[in-house]
Amino acid sequence: MKDMTRRSFIKLINLVILLIPMSFLFHYIETSLFTNGSMFAFLGTILYIVSAGIISVKTKSNFIILISILSNLLSVVLGKMFIISPNESWFKPFGMNFAIIFTGLIILIGISTVRLLASRIFK
Repeated sequence: MKDMTRRSFIKLINLVILLIPMSFLFHYIETSLFTNGSMFAFLGTILYIVSAGIISVKTKSNFIILISILSNLLSVVLGKMFIISPNESWFKPFGMNFAIIFTGLIILIGISTVRLLASRIFK
């Protein structure tokens, strides 16, 4: 740990936080984990967006987009393995994969917005 500088440690923490498959976790909590977990999933997602946006202020936007794509792919794979919808019409009309990717896109837009606001505040 002595060899790792503070800046590289923050980059590592940023990478780990951005790699969390939050769109999968949102839909998993909403469908499988809790019967009425939508408020818990929503608040957790908002907390994730704010914390990831603030931590990634000094990170390049290309890196954030790349990590978001990897996180969305991981979310789709995990969704196929673990999410079982409570009924047939849960993910209609587009399907579960589209819902997970769309949620990931909304999360990316949220992170980018918080990142922009935080960079303006910290200057």
